[in-house]
Amino acid sequence: MTMKMILHTPDRFAAAFPICEDLPDAVITDEDIQSIAHLPIWFTHAKTDTTVRPSQFVIPTYKRLVEAGNTNVHFTFWDKVLDSTGLYTTEAGAPFEYIGHWSWIPMLNNECTLDYDGSPVTIDGNPVTILEWMAAQKKV
Repeated sequence: MTMKMILHTPDRFAAAFPICEDLPDAVITDEDIQSIAHLPIWFTHAKTDTTVRPSQFVIPTYKRLVEAGNTNVHFTFWDKVLDSTGLYTTEAGAPFEYIGHWSWIPMLNNECTLDYDGSPVTIDGNPVTILEWMAAQKKV
């Protein structure tokens, strides 16, 4: 839904944060990409998501936005979604692993800090979390 909203009205939003983005890249036109190439976007997804396959959805869309010149597009790509609170563990004491489609858990816990290449997302050279990044965005 996030992708449909920003593609339908790209000038309405200051930024977007699609979680487990599920609009197939194959249906996003080059004109669509150009219409949101100015928009700050931070994607989050997990490699273990079997509900929405990242290779068919978020990865190609992210790469197309980078190629289109979007300098404020980010993508935190989790290996898997683990409990970070310490409240939920396996019998062995390891963090509980949620299903891969639940990437909203670390996003809403403000744990998104790294970009697709593993480097920290920064503003003015300072590392930021996704919520700090969102608060800093302004509608152009």
